[in-house]
Amino acid sequence: MRIRRLTLDDLPACLALAVKRDWAPEELKWRMILELGTGFGVDAPEGGLAGTVLVTPYGREAASIGMMVVSPSHGRQGLGRYLMEQALEHIGPIPTLLYATDQGRPLYEKLGFVQVGEVVKHLGRLARQPEEVAVADTRVRAMTGEDLDAAAALDADAFGAPRRELLQALHRLAHRALVAERGGHVVGYGLAWPNLDSTMVGPLIAREEPIARSLLAGLLQGLEGTVRVDIPPRFTGLSEWVAGLGLERHVPAPMMQLHGTRAPGRREYLHAIAAQALG
Repeated sequence: MRIRRLTLDDLPACLALAVKRDWAPEELKWRMILELGTGFGVDAPEGGLAGTVLVTPYGREAASIGMMVVSPSHGRQGLGRYLMEQALEHIGPIPTLLYATDQGRPLYEKLGFVQVGEVVKHLGRLARQPEEVAVADTRVRAMTGEDLDAAAALDADAFGAPRRELLQALHRLAHRALVAERGGHVVGYGLAWPNLDSTMVGPLIAREEPIARSLLAGLLQGLEGTVRVDIPPRFTGLSEWVAGLGLERHVPAPMMQLHGTRAPGRREYLHAIAAQALG
């Protein structure tokens, strides 16, 4: 089986493969990663795709791997390792991040990935609306295109790699985008964007947890339907507050990294990730 580059023309086949693995057919997310990064796939002899893996680069400082999917009919044939090796060869020797499923973790460990963190999915409908959270000397307002440079600089400090193109793409899609200002400087930002019939909230970056909570309260206000926020477990207070609004906490997903012993950046600023497939 030959690995080839995926294009946007492969999007229907990618979604069909996801459904075979009981994944949601998240067209927007697949499309965004294919536009920002590189996808690799293997065609199935019977038609469609036998497997995929997607790579999102963030400058030369980091990269993420996501959407590593193998069709049930082609499992246990080494295809997952074959795709991962292609992805890692493409990335080169830079810190590479991914969030592992229980099924994928043994393979990632064999390839040299080690756990460097976790994230907890909070998912559900808001049982009650959050009250406004005021922080002294800090103003929360709508994020505009003119704020992107400042938000991207803060994000790069937190994440450890430049992600301006990702932020720009998410900002275009966002239902709601907010920044927190103090003394004329951006000290936090957050985005809420659509994904199928739910709303993803993240990234959420702030220099202090009270600022993160103030931003999150504004992002969640008035949201209907299913809401998802993925929060690192170090932020116990923020996690408990979100759970108290009605979003159920799930089992933590391990964050794994290759070429490094710790996650890059100032992770104490990163209060919620954009999506596990994006690192």
